[in-house]
Amino acid sequence: MSHEKRANYIVKKLKSELDLTDTQAAALDKIKEDVLAKRKELKLGGHFLPKEAVEELRADKLNPEKWNKLGEEREKKIAALRVFFTKKAVEFHAVLTPEQRGKLADLILKFQSKFDKEDED
Repeated sequence: MSHEKRANYIVKKLKSELDLTDTQAAALDKIKEDVLAKRKELKLGGHFLPKEAVEELRADKLNPEKWNKLGEEREKKIAALRVFFTKKAVEFHAVLTPEQRGKLADLILKFQSKFDKEDED
C-alpha cells in the first residue's frame, strides 16, 4: 500500500473511531497533507534499498562504504521526518478532547497488539 493510501486509510479510521468534529477533521486532513508533502520533499521512497545500493549488487564486489553512506543519508531523512511528524502529532493532540485522546491511545495499543501476536509466532 502506498504511503498516501495508508495515510488516507488512517485518517478515515481516526475520523470514524474518534468521532471528530468538522474542525478536528479538517485539522487532521491538513496534518496528513503536510506529512505527505514533507515525505515527498525529503524524497523518501518506499524502497528498503535505494536504487544505487541495488546497482551495487551487480558489481563483482560490494562497496560497504557506499552502502553505509547511502544508509546514513536515508537515516538522516527519516530522522528529519520523525521530528516533523512529532510536531504534527502535538498539533493533532491539542485539538482532541481528553476522551478522544484516550480512544486514540486505545486504538494504537490495539493496532500494536496485532504485531505483538505476529512476533510470537
